[in-house]
Amino acid sequence: MTAVTTPSHKRRTTTMNKGFDTEKRILLAITLSMGFLFGYPYIVKWINPPKAAPQEAKKPEGAPSQPEAPAQAAKAELPKAAPVQRKEELSTVETPLWKAVFTNKGGGVKSWELKKYTAKNAPDSPVVNLGQTIALKGSLDTRVMPEAGTYEDVVFDAASRETVLQEADAKEIVFTGTAVKGIRVEKRYRFTGNGYIMDAEVRLVNGGRETVSLKAQTALSGPAAVKDMTGYHSGPVIYDKENVIRHKEKEADKTGEAGPRWIGMEDKYFLAALMPSAQMRKAQAGWKTEAGATGSAASLDVPVANLAPGTQVSFSYGVFMGPKEYDMLLAQKDSLEESIEFGLFSFLAKPSLVVLNFFKRYLANYGVAIVVFTVILKIVFYPLTKKSLDSMRGMKDIQPQLAAIKEKYKDNKERLNKEMMELYKRYKINPLGGCLPMVLQIPVFIALYEVLYVAIDLRHAPLGLWIRDLSDKDPYYITPIIMGATMFLQQKMTPTTADPMQAKIMLFMPVIFTYMFLSFPSGLVLYWLVNNLLSIGQQYWIQRTPAAAKA
Repeated sequence: MTAVTTPSHKRRTTTMNKGFDTEKRILLAITLSMGFLFGYPYIVKWINPPKAAPQEAKKPEGAPSQPEAPAQAAKAELPKAAPVQRKEELSTVETPLWKAVFTNKGGGVKSWELKKYTAKNAPDSPVVNLGQTIALKGSLDTRVMPEAGTYEDVVFDAASRETVLQEADAKEIVFTGTAVKGIRVEKRYRFTGNGYIMDAEVRLVNGGRETVSLKAQTALSGPAAVKDMTGYHSGPVIYDKENVIRHKEKEADKTGEAGPRWIGMEDKYFLAALMPSAQMRKAQAGWKTEAGATGSAASLDVPVANLAPGTQVSFSYGVFMGPKEYDMLLAQKDSLEESIEFGLFSFLAKPSLVVLNFFKRYLANYGVAIVVFTVILKIVFYPLTKKSLDSMRGMKDIQPQLAAIKEKYKDNKERLNKEMMELYKRYKINPLGGCLPMVLQIPVFIALYEVLYVAIDLRHAPLGLWIRDLSDKDPYYITPIIMGATMFLQQKMTPTTADPMQAKIMLFMPVIFTYMFLSFPSGLVLYWLVNNLLSIGQQYWIQRTPAAAKA
């Protein structure tokens, strides 16, 4: 007699299959969650392996600490300029935020010190000098190239040698010079005392006797494009058509025929950028980035066709030279904030940083801001946490019935799964509910990981006592060890339905977590430690609540 498979039988079989070993599902879900949670930094490094920093040749005693050779190599990537014989003259501009030194050779940057930022987290550390990192010699130079020629640096006369601005001041310096074929060049920089952006204008006047066509170029020069030890880009970057393009090492030159929103040189924390005006973009100002083995460059080229004698043309662009402070860049409305590498969960990292900055303004300490932020997250997730603990307690309460079902149907797996699913349904228990808080915390954890690693706001930000930098690891590993102890206590308090072997594995997890956290930013360890303490308090409260207790 042939057996007939009815639709209802198929549905029952499907239901049985879906009930496959719930306890193993729970363990697998928790294991995968933790694996992704703590493997994320290593996955990122595996996808984008950091390159070893080039070794510097030993310098003889008394040699300058910051050689200009990399900058010269970077300039070699650009079209060669005619040699300049005139003596170099310098002009200094100083504001409360930065101090810059300009050279008359090209009207470019020789030094750009940021007063609020030190190179290292040490009392005797010098301030960050972008002229030695991402805006090397040759940056902001103005070059002119006639048709069928090569780019030539313009040698200027500076109108002033020293300019000092207070916070409310607005001043300018003017460079004037003569380029090829009698083209007079006037270059103006306009500064304010309260920001990192300046306006630049270049005016070309044909003082000769014939009509000429030419190109004018402004460039930024930097060291070779690399990824630092934490996997973040250093080198040319372009924001074109709502997309960030990072020119990676050894890639071919990138070019564009229309001016981008901005183009620049970057490292993890700082940016030097050119922002062509709408007029330049309309004039089809071209752009180019290069990433050679010894240096990199980013440039804007403005074509000027048929400039008649006695006529002139001018073009302007903005210049940003400063830190990647998210709130400040966002306020500029030039999309400069897109230069910050927030990673996969940027949609969570950006608001997290905004919230941390908000709390820091009133609490004066990013460590305290992280604690307050963690408390708010725990309050938001409290209903889910309570439901999760109730589900785990319910699972523990029905263990005798589960054991009886397993014994009764140990030789019939399909029937076993069916009876287990019906038991969960009868008591309104979600067998996977216990791991939901862990799963939902993964995006928040990774977002904070990115914020602490990439946000300059938290760079060198102290918590107090022995923790002097929340973006760096705990130098004495005190907080990771305390975090591991709180996690062990939390595991002991959490209701469990696992078999003895699985229970031992779960108790071993705090050791693994502690080891992983040893190298994590101390701000991230602080977040997890406070989260554990609050979870312990929540568990104690929920377990002591009469409404949740069983008779």
